[in-house]
Amino acid sequence: MGEVARREQILQAAERLLEHYGPQKTTVGDVAREAGIGVGSVYLEFPSKEAIIEALSRARHDVVLEAMREAAERPGSSWAARLSGMMDARLDAYLAQASGGAHARDLLHCANSAVKSVSQWFHDEERALLMGLLEAGARDGEFDIVDTELVARVILRAYTSFSPPWLLCGDHEETRRLVVAMHEVVLRGVLKRVPLRRKREVG
Repeated sequence: MGEVARREQILQAAERLLEHYGPQKTTVGDVAREAGIGVGSVYLEFPSKEAIIEALSRARHDVVLEAMREAAERPGSSWAARLSGMMDARLDAYLAQASGGAHARDLLHCANSAVKSVSQWFHDEERALLMGLLEAGARDGEFDIVDTELVARVILRAYTSFSPPWLLCGDHEETRRLVVAMHEVVLRGVLKRVPLRRKREVG
């Protein structure tokens, strides 16, 4: 078995166990047995259980980031549409990964140190992505923003309730309805306003 195949086999086995038992109750020995290989072979690929958890958590967060990037780069869309689309894509990617075993959500949010580390990396990446979108929208005159980093932080804080762990419980349809309302509130705060006199002239 090649190194790439072995690594993937270990990750798949670990993911099955982690979704069912969670990080705390899963051991490297459990992963080795599930993968059908020796414990030493697991350590050839990963120095610790935390390294396995980190790889799996990062992969899940990467799915969310990629969905956000695709929405942010959608050609022919206004910056407002890209912003709301990016946050919709974020929500959908989270919800799509919430199904599975009793602990399927733990790889996105839990007290495990590896998951916390990946979550911090993810928050930095999504803030940078959002800042880029806001800056582009401001340059094109669609957004009226003075401090892009501050606005990005405020927006992400506003959407916190649509992130793990709060997002992953409750009525998903109600969550989607609330997200649409949140888009309206956020966009009112960043869209450039047409002066009142100009509005009258246009009317």
